[in-house]
Amino acid sequence: MLEGGIIVFAIIILYLALARTTGRQSATDLGGKSVTPQLASLLDYAARLYAERKYVAAEKAYLRVLRLDHKNTSAYLRLGAIYIAQKNYNDAIECYVVVSQIAPNALHFQYLGQAYLENRNHIKAIASLEKSIMFEASSQRYMLLARAYSKIANHSRTITALERAVELEPTARALVLLADAYDATKERDKAAALRSRAKQLRENQPHPAPGMIIGGPTA
Repeated sequence: MLEGGIIVFAIIILYLALARTTGRQSATDLGGKSVTPQLASLLDYAARLYAERKYVAAEKAYLRVLRLDHKNTSAYLRLGAIYIAQKNYNDAIECYVVVSQIAPNALHFQYLGQAYLENRNHIKAIASLEKSIMFEASSQRYMLLARAYSKIANHSRTITALERAVELEPTARALVLLADAYDATKERDKAAALRSRAKQLRENQPHPAPGMIIGGPTA
């Protein structure tokens, strides 16, 4: 579990210093203070553990980072990802709440919204994802917002969010999701037309040559 004292202390400090720190972010540490040799070494060590999926050890290392730098967004983001992997959504939410206060941006509010979704807190998920979209709209964020609205059976807003997703990037996945939403409201003709578009998109996508490994290393 995330050490409560660290998070409580961080939130208090953040509220007191928010006016000074909002919008200012170190290019070297993604946090609130200069990187000392000790902090840099600890961050590298924690990153190696995280890359090796040694999550228990990585968690302890990132908590040590926060003792040295209680506004280090890199540590909060990695801790959030660790807790999501462990299905510990409450602690993940705590991390993403803090990081979205330190550095409010589209990605950080998206992470927070996704954590709320996983924790079945759909109203807070909607609020966070709408903030994310206010910073920067994207098809993916609208699809996440649609998922949150669908969880509370708000069909009209689900459709509106998916229509925006399709406008921004008409992928086959977005088209099929919108078709499913139209099916839920008995708009069968619209749903059928969207599935036809999705099928055409898939058929027109280039196929890899035989033996080619998608996403493999290039020469």
